[in-house]
Amino acid sequence: MKLPAESLRASTESRPAMDKVAVETFFKGIEEHDVDLAAPLLAEDAVLEIPFNASGSAAPAARFEGKKAVMGYLNQIVTSFSRTVLVDKRIYAAEEETVFFEAKGDLVHAVSGATYKNQYVFKFVFRSNLISQISEYSNPVIYAKLVGAPIG
Repeated sequence: MKLPAESLRASTESRPAMDKVAVETFFKGIEEHDVDLAAPLLAEDAVLEIPFNASGSAAPAARFEGKKAVMGYLNQIVTSFSRTVLVDKRIYAAEEETVFFEAKGDLVHAVSGATYKNQYVFKFVFRSNLISQISEYSNPVIYAKLVGAPIG
């Protein structure tokens, strides 16, 4: 079931409840390999940042600026992983336009067939009922080991 942003904006639910539904829809798209579900939820100038870096540097591991770049990253996820299941999901509305999503990943790397299990905390910031900023926190060492990237 696709849930367009217009349906969320027209809802009579509270702002935190609507934002939580948007975040649930965002991850439904990843789990079902239908990232187009996320597109209507993102602001045109949305930013997705992965702050933790396996090198130990304070610089973010990655930063995707603009809706097109964020959608490219989401497509990369569902292309790189044949299974993208999230378990033990928890979602919290923090402030007026901030939602946190916590889960354990149970993914399978498409090329190697290796299982990839990481823990995630995402911070979503909304502006004008759209996702404007996403911060993806996870253990970068687990990912680096999966893909053979240098650590430290």
